[in-house]
Amino acid sequence: MVSALLWVCTLGLVLTGVYGAYQVVVSSRFTGELPALPETGRHHRFAVLVFARNEERVIGNLLASLREQDYPSDCFDVFVTADNCTDATAAIARDVGAIVYERESTGPRGKGAALNWFFAEHLPAGYDACVVFDADNVVDPGFLAAMNRQLGAGHQIAVGYRMGKNPSSSWVAGASTLFWLMQTRFFHVPRALRNLPCTSVGGTGFMFSLRVLGDGGWQTSSACEDIEFTLQAIAAGHFVALAQDALFYDEQPLTLAQSLKQRYRWSVGSVQLIRTSVPSLLASVRRGQLGALDAALYIIGVVVGGLSGVLWVLSLALGLASGAGVGRTLLTVAVSSVAGYVLLLAFGLLVARLERARWVGMGKALLGFPIWLFSWSVINVVVLFYRDPTWHTVPHTDDLTLAESAAVSSVPRRG
Repeated sequence: MVSALLWVCTLGLVLTGVYGAYQVVVSSRFTGELPALPETGRHHRFAVLVFARNEERVIGNLLASLREQDYPSDCFDVFVTADNCTDATAAIARDVGAIVYERESTGPRGKGAALNWFFAEHLPAGYDACVVFDADNVVDPGFLAAMNRQLGAGHQIAVGYRMGKNPSSSWVAGASTLFWLMQTRFFHVPRALRNLPCTSVGGTGFMFSLRVLGDGGWQTSSACEDIEFTLQAIAAGHFVALAQDALFYDEQPLTLAQSLKQRYRWSVGSVQLIRTSVPSLLASVRRGQLGALDAALYIIGVVVGGLSGVLWVLSLALGLASGAGVGRTLLTVAVSSVAGYVLLLAFGLLVARLERARWVGMGKALLGFPIWLFSWSVINVVVLFYRDPTWHTVPHTDDLTLAESAAVSSVPRRG
């Protein structure tokens, strides 16, 4: 019986290894550069959407960076949704000329619910596209111009280049910053070079044409509205492009507890989307949209990762039951842990080198990066058995201006 279970675990680990090998192959084309898009003679009109919940401390810096865009001021307007705010967020936004809508609801919480409400109640007319930001962001002056070039090239959806706003504030914030740089370099860039759609708009710093929504507005229901929107768009045949020259800075959690809560919600949302999004993606594959297959494989990654962790632990336990010595098992765990740590540390160094990113305290972030990633592996095991989609707000306290954010870290402007 034990040997049969061991065989099942081994087979499962082989299958999860095949899945991992696929992701490695897709990500292997990570050193190329995307061609620069030409300027277009048309200035598209943007509705810049900001969703905020008690963000009086940081929203002023975002709005100031938007006022400094190298883009005609009559070609974009800023809309702020003050979502159940109890502070001065709405007043601050109004004072600097933003169009403010205040949402007061006892219903579902989170940005997904706020997006549903905004497009149901205040669908902006007379605009070509929307750009979405979180209130804690600050934006490079060339962001809207870069997204205008994406629209000119025929891309209806585009993901911006995310840099941590506060990587020096703690090792957790630095490790989170490394993760976003890793996502750009090893997820977005390879897919863009292979002419595959990016599989997540990342929740902030993205653009989409209003044609993508059609008459239905924004319609998401999961704990990961950004990934759900992306998968809906891919299933409908839209291409999600990468705009490397659309740089913005995003505040990262300061503590491990905050980061764990945030990433747990993302993993919960990913599991939810397997049931709701994979069938439509596979139907799109049958219609000839092969990029939808990659998206379907992407969204099952949380479950595959969680199963891999469970199978590895079961294999160790079954090995003990079949006669493997405790000392030998502990040695296997120790060697695997050290080897995994060194490998992930080297991977973090590679990410930082490829993205030419530097900031004060980067050494602590690099040393903590393997621990940060391993904690996500534990989260992926947990969500196999317990899923609570409750939205927990992460407080934003690093009120850095665009100039201060750029000074904290060194990352070359793309494009």
